[in-house]
Amino acid sequence: MAFTKLTLAAVLLALAATGCGAGGGPSEAAGPPQPPGLYAVGATVFGFPGGPSRLAAPPVAPLAGWLTPAAVPSPDGRYVAYSVWKEIRRDDPKLSWTDQGIEPGDPLATPSLRLHDTANEADVLLEEGAFSLAWRADGALAYFKGAERDYRAAVPYAGDIVVRSSLEAPPEVWSLERARYIVAGWAGSGLVAYRESEGEALDVLVLDGPGRVRVLAANSALVALSPDGRQAFLEQGPAQGRPSVQVLDVESGKQVARLDLTRIDPAVGAVGYAGDWRGGRVVASSASGLAVFRVGGGRIALEQAVRVPGQGISEPRFADSAGRRITAWTEDKAGAGVLLDCDRATKRCLRLRPLPRARGMLGFPVWRRPVYNPSRPLPIR
Repeated sequence: MAFTKLTLAAVLLALAATGCGAGGGPSEAAGPPQPPGLYAVGATVFGFPGGPSRLAAPPVAPLAGWLTPAAVPSPDGRYVAYSVWKEIRRDDPKLSWTDQGIEPGDPLATPSLRLHDTANEADVLLEEGAFSLAWRADGALAYFKGAERDYRAAVPYAGDIVVRSSLEAPPEVWSLERARYIVAGWAGSGLVAYRESEGEALDVLVLDGPGRVRVLAANSALVALSPDGRQAFLEQGPAQGRPSVQVLDVESGKQVARLDLTRIDPAVGAVGYAGDWRGGRVVASSASGLAVFRVGGGRIALEQAVRVPGQGISEPRFADSAGRRITAWTEDKAGAGVLLDCDRATKRCLRLRPLPRARGMLGFPVWRRPVYNPSRPLPIR
C-alpha cells in the first residue's frame, strides 16, 4: 500500500517550500499556457473566474500527505477550506530530533483548518488542531479534530472525525473512538476516511453517521470515487501481495471488479492513491507515470499507460469531460514543484511552472499543487 513511501519528514521538506508569495514530459513552459483547473502556488490559488485569490497561509497538510487535498473548494465554488501548519519550533527534516534537542512530547506545530471566501477575500480560522477536510454537495463538512491542539514529537496525533451540517453548525463526532484518522471524501451521504495504525498501515473506512463506522477495505488506499458516489476504486500495493486495484460498492462493501496489476503492462507496476474518476475512466499515478483504466460491466481494464520521465507523479486529475487531458504535479531534479498538463493522444506532458520566479523559503524550492474536491456526487457548474 502506497502510504509507506510518504513519511512526515518527506512532507515537511515539501512544506518548507510553500511559503512563497504568490515540469514528466519532453515539453516545458515557464509562462503561458497555464494549467487548467484550480491550483496553488504557495499561498496563491489560481483558476477562479474572478482571478487569483491570496490565502492567509500556504495550504499544506503534513499529517495527511497526498492522501487528501490540502485545499478543497466548496461545491458552489465560493469558498476554499484548507489545511495549514504553524510551527511552534523549528524542525529541520534533514536532522534527527536528538540532534536538534527535541525531546519526546515536545510541541512542534499546530495543524489548523482555515476558510477563504473568494467573494470578499475574507480568510478566517475554521478549527484549530484539525486537518483533512471533505465537503459534501449539500454543504456538510467533515474533518479530523485532534484530541490535543498541537502535534508533539513521537506522540501519535489521535482524535476524532467530526461533521458539521453547514459552516455555521456545531461539530458532531462521528467516529467511534479516538484514533489517527485522515478524512478522504464524501461518497453520497457516507464519509470515506482512513484509519492509520502502527507502521503507517491504512484501512479505508465508511462512516454512515454518528458512531456508525465500518471497514470498507483493509490495508488499502482510495484512488477515486465514482461520479455518482456509489463505488470506490481502491489500490493495494506489493506489501499486501500482488499489486492490484478493485472496485467496491460503497454501501454494501461488495466487490464489483478486480484487476491483478502483474498481468498487465509491466510499466504500470503499482498505482498510487488520490487519482480521479470521470465517466467510465479512472486515472492514477503509476510506477512509470500515469495509468488510465476503463471501468464498467463488472470489469477493470487498462486503457493506456503514459510514461512520464522524472520524479513520481501525484494527484492526477482529468482536465476535460472527454478524459483526453490529465493534470498532475511532480518535482524536478532540484525538488521544485512542477504542474503537468498531459495530452493522452500524443502521450506528451507539458511541464508548467506558474510564477516561475516565485521563491521558496528556508532554502527549499517552491511547491505547486492542484486544488480540488474528491467528494462525489458534486453539482455540475
